[in-house]
Amino acid sequence: MEILIKRLNDQAKLPAYSSEAGPGIDLYSLNEVVVEPGAKVVVSTGVAMAIPVGYVGLVWSRNSFSITDPIKVSDSMVVSGYRDEISVEIENKGSEAVTFTAGEKVAQLMVQKIHKMQLIEAADLSGGPEED
Repeated sequence: MEILIKRLNDQAKLPAYSSEAGPGIDLYSLNEVVVEPGAKVVVSTGVAMAIPVGYVGLVWSRNSFSITDPIKVSDSMVVSGYRDEISVEIENKGSEAVTFTAGEKVAQLMVQKIHKMQLIEAADLSGGPEED
């Protein structure tokens, strides 16, 4: 399967898998960005992608951000019809400014198949698998 990627800025680093085993596609900052303590910023990647119909791209924190890291990436979705720039919202929950250089990995995109379910209104939700 292929994903078409459009570079919206000549300086943009194209998304890429960082390893053969890793499922996430790395997203990179287009510009140098300073995130002050307590601030939220939107980081431009300078790229757009054509996620195939039937799939969704989930934007998550990069692997190197741990649970104790002050940098938090806001989870977001890139749906198949979206063709504008992919941006990443980052919050600094720490007490010191954090700088991302141009071309630095800021998040990961996980592309997953979606399954549309039939939605049925019910008066009673008993009888599910957890009751077996």
